[in-house]
Amino acid sequence: MQDLQPCLKEKDMPRLPKYAVIQKWLSRQIAAGTFARGEQLPSEHDLMAQFDCSRVTVRQALDNLRRSGMIASQRGKGYFVSRLTAIQDLQRLQSFGEIMAPLGVDTFSDVLDIDEREASGDVAEALKIGAGTRVTRIERLRIAGSTVVSLDISFFPIDVGKRLTKLDLEKEDIFVLLERQLETELGFADLTIDIAPASVRQASLLGVKPKDQLLRIHRLTHDTTGRGIDYERIYARLDAMKFHARLGRW
Repeated sequence: MQDLQPCLKEKDMPRLPKYAVIQKWLSRQIAAGTFARGEQLPSEHDLMAQFDCSRVTVRQALDNLRRSGMIASQRGKGYFVSRLTAIQDLQRLQSFGEIMAPLGVDTFSDVLDIDEREASGDVAEALKIGAGTRVTRIERLRIAGSTVVSLDISFFPIDVGKRLTKLDLEKEDIFVLLERQLETELGFADLTIDIAPASVRQASLLGVKPKDQLLRIHRLTHDTTGRGIDYERIYARLDAMKFHARLGRW
């Protein structure tokens, strides 16, 4: 196992209890790739010595990370870094950054392509515009820490898209840009989810094999007037995303 990195000093996080300092430090090391997926973390004893704290404090930090899905424990062996898995609450309209926030990792996008084109039939139907009407298409890889989570292909009415393309699409979620920069209040989204085989290009971008099964998500986001403003095709590895919903009987 590699040497431990210098720990965070208490003065760097004066408002956090010790278990939260340990948790944040481990999260940052995992996000930065210092501890790779599947790699064993420092032992409880090593963390106790590094942070000058009790076993109870260390276990609280580790248990929090385990519950978040960032790490997994193996009886008699210790703790290991899990594959990064986003959990989306199907009862809320959430941005990528909001979905990943509980894991404590930084998120950003690699913008692969931006163009204007005539809307295909399904895009025109979703956005309720005439077939052939020009739309803005934005293709991005969504990345959390050092992990590529999904490939997103988004279509926008041209008046929305032209303004979006002038903004920082790499550092900010599009939902955030719509709300804060374009002053567009989001209302609701229609979502469908199925499974589809990865194309050669999708496999290369997402780190899977061609024809491996991917989650395929179609999401149409509306503003509060009911206008469709963001039609997305999202492709994600099966191990990169989970969904949660609480369903009432009536």
